[in-house]
Amino acid sequence: MIDNRVTWLVNEVNDLLNVSNVGLYEFLWLLRGRQPTIEETDMSRIASDALNQLLMEKSVKLILLTWANQDSEGDFDISKLSASDWNDPSSDAQYVAVARI
Repeated sequence: MIDNRVTWLVNEVNDLLNVSNVGLYEFLWLLRGRQPTIEETDMSRIASDALNQLLMEKSVKLILLTWANQDSEGDFDISKLSASDWNDPSSDAQYVAVARI
């Protein structure tokens, strides 16, 4: 059974992608905004499931961005994704985002 929160998050990210790229950290912000008391383990699983669903739909790809520029610095290989890639980006640091293909 698919978690309704995953479906909701996929829809939210798709809406944001109509405007700009979406950092992985924003998946977590969206979840916290909807459910402030969510457990970290649940939040990580939901965010990861939503990302995987978006990637399976072949509508997005992972890219690298540097805060606060929206120009891609290249594609990002999902096999290199780590837990820290979901953290808020620091000033002038690279971070992983999803972009429309």
